[in-house]
Amino acid sequence: MILTITEIADKLGVHEQTLRNWERLGLLKVSRIGGNRTRIYDDNDLQLCKKIASFSDQGINLRGIKALLAMEKTEKLN
Repeated sequence: MILTITEIADKLGVHEQTLRNWERLGLLKVSRIGGNRTRIYDDNDLQLCKKIASFSDQGINLRGIKALLAMEKTEKLN
């Protein structure tokens, strides 16, 4: 499934700017950008966004979320 930033924001109940902020902070990487520079997201991106939103809902700040995601990535490599 391919989703736009608007569709992902609607699914998560967040503002599009929130997703852009996550991208700027390195929490989220856009899968690809269409010819008109539209951000395109896939199912893996949606799952990551849900995880980030869940951490945020638990009161974890963005720096903490970034650390948690890095730890998860490291654990998967080992």
